[in-house]
Amino acid sequence: MLRLFLALCYRAVYLLHHALCLRPGAPLEHSKLIVVGSFRTGGAGKTPFCIWLCKHLAAQGKTVALLAHEYAFDEIKMLRQKFAGNESVQVFATRNRYRLAHKLDKSCKFDCIVCDDGFEDSRLVGATTILLLWESIPTKISELWPCGGMRSLAKDHDLDHDKSSPMVRILRCEGGNPAIRFVIDKVLHFYSGKEFVKKNAKANIVCGLGNPERFCSDLQDFGIEIGHKFFFKDHSKAFAAQFEKIIQNRPQETFVISEKDAARLPAEFIQKNEKSQIFVASQTTEISTEIAQNLF
Repeated sequence: MLRLFLALCYRAVYLLHHALCLRPGAPLEHSKLIVVGSFRTGGAGKTPFCIWLCKHLAAQGKTVALLAHEYAFDEIKMLRQKFAGNESVQVFATRNRYRLAHKLDKSCKFDCIVCDDGFEDSRLVGATTILLLWESIPTKISELWPCGGMRSLAKDHDLDHDKSSPMVRILRCEGGNPAIRFVIDKVLHFYSGKEFVKKNAKANIVCGLGNPERFCSDLQDFGIEIGHKFFFKDHSKAFAAQFEKIIQNRPQETFVISEKDAARLPAEFIQKNEKSQIFVASQTTEISTEIAQNLF
């Protein structure tokens, strides 16, 4: 009952915030606005998909601005590493996607403005929304955080496809024949770049992600036998210090972290733990050519 009460309070705050602060705004005049979102509170694969999407658009000769919330400092650092040297894609950190999108739109420098998340920002009018769906669309208060794992209900979003509404593309991420799959394609040593030996390989998992269990499942699919699991809060700024304590207690053991976790590690950590067996799992997005061609 307590969790349901908290979910009701969350729901009330959500609706009030949208009514007062997130009223529908004006559409962009020049750039194409694309919002990548999910009902899930975290771990939906929005950032990996945004990486794929920006590369996909850049390959078509488009210039792309990728907007991410500055709170996700680790994702922003990882994204900038991913697109370093790519003149077609620029990564921006912001607290207000709507305001920045309009500022960039006026500059006429970008063909596309992609919002990593922003699904809940009802000011972003006229966007093509790509919804990553892992389960049935939520319709009950009991499915909302903190009672469940969803941020909003289906009725909070215009999911119709008529000409008067924003275009919504729903990509299912699970089930027998998902439209999109996230898989780990390589696991490399953090320092040397040497590949992880999969045969009879065992490693401890250290991560601070929205869905750490899915990360572990993906590693098992890759072929890694999981030893101990050490999970921390998503976007944790204490991750490096906590990870170092684990290494000190298990100096001879092997560890696997995600690319986002690796982006959190400062230079001091890297220098101090150069001889440690730390591997980084790289995730790739798989989507069929047919679906990719019909996104827009």
